[in-house]
Amino acid sequence: MAPLGYRRATPVAVPIDGPSMRDTLRALARLVEQLRAESLTDEARAARDEEALHAHWLSVPGVRDAVRLVVARVREASLLCRLVDGDLIFEGEAADRASTRTDAVLEALVQRCHQLGVGSIAVRQGASPGELLTLAAMLARAPRQGPLLTDTPTTMSSVAPEGMPRELLRSWSVLVLPAELARARGRGTPADGIALVSAPGADGTSGSPVASALARLAAATSDDMAMRAVDQLLPLIGDAELRGDAVILEGVVRAAMAQVHLVGGGPGRLALERLLRRMQRRGTLELLARCVPQAVDRLPLLELLARAGELSVDILVQQLMEAEDSPTRRAYFDSVVSLDLGATLLFEKVHDPRWYVVRNVVALLGEMGVEQADAVLLPLLTSDDERLRIAVARALLRLGTPRALQGLHAAIEDSAAEVRRIAAVAYGLASAAGTTGIGVRPPAARLAAALEHETDEDVALEMLASLGRLGSADAIQRLLRIALPATAGPDGVMETARREAWMRVAAIEALVRARGLAVQPAIDSLINDPDPDVAATARRHRT
Repeated sequence: MAPLGYRRATPVAVPIDGPSMRDTLRALARLVEQLRAESLTDEARAARDEEALHAHWLSVPGVRDAVRLVVARVREASLLCRLVDGDLIFEGEAADRASTRTDAVLEALVQRCHQLGVGSIAVRQGASPGELLTLAAMLARAPRQGPLLTDTPTTMSSVAPEGMPRELLRSWSVLVLPAELARARGRGTPADGIALVSAPGADGTSGSPVASALARLAAATSDDMAMRAVDQLLPLIGDAELRGDAVILEGVVRAAMAQVHLVGGGPGRLALERLLRRMQRRGTLELLARCVPQAVDRLPLLELLARAGELSVDILVQQLMEAEDSPTRRAYFDSVVSLDLGATLLFEKVHDPRWYVVRNVVALLGEMGVEQADAVLLPLLTSDDERLRIAVARALLRLGTPRALQGLHAAIEDSAAEVRRIAAVAYGLASAAGTTGIGVRPPAARLAAALEHETDEDVALEMLASLGRLGSADAIQRLLRIALPATAGPDGVMETARREAWMRVAAIEALVRARGLAVQPAIDSLINDPDPDVAATARRHRT
């Protein structure tokens, strides 16, 4: 069991780069237009098998090339942009109306985002081709269609139970928020909670006695007045708990938390603390947890849940495991992450016999950045369940600790393509960090050997990119063997390195990234290559 106190992992830092984000969004815009031109978005509405749908899209050459361009851009940097009053703002950049409105590609995407009610788009570095395809398809669809695809808590999307949009799309690496949620919210007031309990209770009785007591508490100007108001509230709270009236309890919490922020350390603080301690009983917390998925503003509820510590995490995790729809699971998932508590409880649940429980816990540990989690997660990379291995690989990549990256390197030959892709990404991240935890960069030999028999094109592209990031002599030689035309060895036998056009193009890109001018002569030698794609790539990188 891990200690109660834990450290946050510090993943490899990715510098904010506005121009790179602009290039990424431009590539995404081109993919969106390609999907619209090919009339492929209609397939999404009827599709039930996400994997088959992506395979169908990638069979179209124009779509496949556009996807690879977006993947290449996201491989270099993350994307975070917002739409504010019709203007596109990239993280780290000031708003510049002219720069967007003179760029026809970006302007077209901004208009589509406006039609769809998109407020912000965030894409993590290293997002998978499937995630980016789903994002582009969502942006390509007609306004007011339903959710494109839904999945599990680590690939969430969707719309709240009442139809109020909370997230237009969420996956492991992608988050798209609607315009109204992309705006900052102000802190609530006691009146918000009083208004909630003024409505009829769950059993049809009036909530007005609670509203009256809360109003007296809000108007209290001394400790004695506040204590009398709390004395009146406590039996009403007990009665609401017996009836299972979560609405009354939520109203009390909202009013009390808002009042705490108003009074600070002044009169009434002790009475409020007494009230909040009463609200931290398990039965009360279980009822309040039911309010989390539907709450427009969860902050007051989460503030109270945080006070109860690991008891709240236990309750939220249990609700997560029992949730029957994606938006509800996501609400509980995000709430546990935001509390940043309960690592010990989560470590214990890693050994649960139910695969979906372990998957959710693994995802939570990755999102929470629990540094010690790498030791607990690494053994799960050998699980027989492919779904668990993928979840573990994503969590380890999110942690980004030296031990996590080393463990991922060993998974480069896993039977699941997504695990191999993440393992290939880990080679590049370890290079960016400059160490694998033992003072040296990971050797390229194992990655290069895996590339020789890799059958998935997306995985092979990640491997080539990571070879470029490694930049060692062995890595450069392997990239040159792929990029340059085949030659006969000393024994007269032709080199057998795979040289499909797409691999040669990717190898050229990796070489330029790794060595720049040092490989210019080799790049120049390809400007008249028989393959037009290779020749065009060489000319593009000619100085």
